[in-house]
Amino acid sequence: MIRWLLRSIIILAVFVPVAACLPLAALTLTRTAEGNQFLFWCGPWSACFWTLLVSQVVGFKVWRGAAYVRQLRKERGGYLHTIPRACAWMFAGLFLSYAAELALILCFPYSLHILLPFATYSPVLFALLWCSRG
Repeated sequence: MIRWLLRSIIILAVFVPVAACLPLAALTLTRTAEGNQFLFWCGPWSACFWTLLVSQVVGFKVWRGAAYVRQLRKERGGYLHTIPRACAWMFAGLFLSYAAELALILCFPYSLHILLPFATYSPVLFALLWCSRG
């Protein structure tokens, strides 16, 4: 149990900073073939992190305060309804990011270095627009 917990903490300590900083580094990473490949494989995991974060922050309007978030969560069915919804946003961000990258490679193979960061993080923009509408 302790070994599992320690491994989880190490993975979290490595994943969160990398996932948080990868959108900033994406434009410079795509200047080389190795950077494109790294962004292709690791970018969707960063996109799922950001999609989860954006969907929760924007969807619950956390800038209105803790009381508003608690009330909104209660109206939406409590934790048993909102946690699976957040998990669905996260996995949608992951799979849609891979799908957008694959579509980019199939449709525009020669402009990969310019458009890859936009395709990778397009689910984050989708989550931002979808969650801010309501």
